[in-house]
Amino acid sequence: MAKQNKMTATIAHTSVYMEQQPTGDSHLKISMCQMHDGAFVAVKPFGNDNIIFAGISQGSSLINRMVGADYSEMIDLLTRAVNNRTRQRNYFRLQNSLLEGLISEEDFYKEIEEKEDDYVVEELETPTPERIRHALMLSQGIKDIQNSEDISTLFSFSSAVTDNELKKIESNDSI
Repeated sequence: MAKQNKMTATIAHTSVYMEQQPTGDSHLKISMCQMHDGAFVAVKPFGNDNIIFAGISQGSSLINRMVGADYSEMIDLLTRAVNNRTRQRNYFRLQNSLLEGLISEEDFYKEIEEKEDDYVVEELETPTPERIRHALMLSQGIKDIQNSEDISTLFSFSSAVTDNELKKIESNDSI
């Protein structure tokens, strides 16, 4: 477990919490100063210099981005998308072998049953609204993503949850 440096202070009746945030890369260190009203200051060493960020964030999305949590989630989603497209390709290759008479229908179903992970895309994850937003952002650069079903399949999200979250996002964006 990564060692964390912590410091708490009170500045003008505002509680301040300073913490060395762990990142995916052990040589990247970010010191965060977060106040209870959503304001924060972050200092990141960069060579012989420091980069200082300051702002207000009511949620954790900005801080997650700064410490690399969003990056890690994006990598996870992209890896899942590539693996699911590979499963679809594998299925269509196997189906093509069936249609060309290279394998029997029995062999087709036996192969899928024995190696389900190579051919079947499961849509089991109940994604958070943040994860849906990340998937939407990533899907803009991926071919043939046209609707919520495509997003659900690509990222293994539950179709019903994806539909509901996309409706919420649409209604919020149209306000």
